[in-house]
Amino acid sequence: MNKKFKGLRDMTRFSTVAACAAAVVWGLAGCNASQAQAEAAAVKQEPLPQGVVQLQPESLKMLDIAEVAEPQGTQMAWAPARVGFAEDRVATVTVPLAARVLSVRAHVGDMVKAGDELATLVSPEALRVRYEVDAARTAHDVAAVEVKRHQTMMDKGVGVDVDLRAAQAKLRETAQELARAQGTAALLGQGGGDRLVLRAPRAGVVAERKAMVGSSFEPGAELFLIGDPEAMNVVADVFESDLPGIRLGSAVQVEVPQLAKPLQGKVRHLGATLDKESRRAAVIVQLDAQNPVLRAGMQARVGVQVSNQHEMLIPVTAVLIKDESRSIVFVQTGEQRFEARTVNLGHPGRGLVPVISGLKVGEKIVIRGGLLLDGAASQLL
Repeated sequence: MNKKFKGLRDMTRFSTVAACAAAVVWGLAGCNASQAQAEAAAVKQEPLPQGVVQLQPESLKMLDIAEVAEPQGTQMAWAPARVGFAEDRVATVTVPLAARVLSVRAHVGDMVKAGDELATLVSPEALRVRYEVDAARTAHDVAAVEVKRHQTMMDKGVGVDVDLRAAQAKLRETAQELARAQGTAALLGQGGGDRLVLRAPRAGVVAERKAMVGSSFEPGAELFLIGDPEAMNVVADVFESDLPGIRLGSAVQVEVPQLAKPLQGKVRHLGATLDKESRRAAVIVQLDAQNPVLRAGMQARVGVQVSNQHEMLIPVTAVLIKDESRSIVFVQTGEQRFEARTVNLGHPGRGLVPVISGLKVGEKIVIRGGLLLDGAASQLL
């Protein structure tokens, strides 16, 4: 009995020793594996040069990368625009004196000929102006009779030369007054007494009408706008940054929502002043061919060929600002590596910015997602 227990204790002691030995062996093996992994990680995580970032392959999907393209010479600058009458084919009809509208014969959309009656107005001032014409004519007739009488007396030898000269001076004075009064009355147009009849100064379509029966207007008020529907231009509001690259005669593409195909045209005039609020200038576009669908006031979109003077252009989204003053672009130098490159840039416009120095044609740059590469970048351009 004691021998059996002793043998059992020996077997138990042997099993325990064997288990401990196995545990030590596995522990050493685990330590060796961990050390190997750490050494491999150390090799992979070797220090990168300053300004270089390395990403995992799955992170590359979050970036947009593109090559720096060669300068194209010209770019298309797009600007909002509106359709309007050609400046030399439109006329406004104004009221020369304070007046009130009695009747209106023309309406918006009507086609009129030169001389057609548009409206009739009543004006006390018109009555006074026409009275002055009659008074000046009467005074001139009296002065002419007086000169004739003095001339007859001089011929008979009973006249006085001084009186004749005074009569002639009076005649010249009344002639000048008559010419002034007639010139003023001519501005009133046709009509008599206190009536003013407004007529179309040119053929065309009535584009605007402000004359309403019973309405009163001050001198110079515009009552009608008449334009030639076969002479439509497009006025584009172009950013000041695009103006230096636009030339007279530059090709233009005009997109109008009401038309299926774009229209073609050329730059006819460049605005000389900028709008203080929008910093835009008007560019007049002459269409190569008229379209009967066009109406004054229609909204449009204009693309103008702009010369970039052979500048290398990149998207503004590719540029990051560091230290509030330095512009950088991330350049792909390896499959997973990117270098933060300092660049010298020009003035941005149309979503692009010219590169003065720092990049070469053909280099691949990050055009979107650069902030993910450098969290120290304070902002986009």
